[in-house]
Amino acid sequence: MINKMDNVCLHYGCTKCCMDTKMPLSNSDITRIKELGFHEDSFIIERNGTPHLKNQSDRCVFHDGKRCTIYNYRPEGCRLYPAVFDENKRKVILHLYCPHHRKFQLKPHTSRGVINLIRKLDLEKEHISYDEIYSRKE
Repeated sequence: MINKMDNVCLHYGCTKCCMDTKMPLSNSDITRIKELGFHEDSFIIERNGTPHLKNQSDRCVFHDGKRCTIYNYRPEGCRLYPAVFDENKRKVILHLYCPHHRKFQLKPHTSRGVINLIRKLDLEKEHISYDEIYSRKE
């Protein structure tokens, strides 16, 4: 079993999750990518009031056909994948769409990361700062 999420994908040269992506973007994802010099119009598409990664040629706009061109700066959801929240089961699972999902270990910190990302995206959709809410609790 390969320990790190990223190593499985790199080991198998798999980019299936980059094809026809519907990856939502948080404000921090957008800021990080903009700091690389990209304009929002070049990588964001709105879906139901939430920014998502754009696709180009049936793959993520940042995928060049072989690899992610912003790998070290990729969105949080990409970093957590194949861990996703299954709304029917009401829990974090390893996404069956990933052909290598059985090679991953779903660890508690990854599950927390998925839940926190969902909360952050929900708050941002309502125009409430995630950091502001959680800094009040401390």
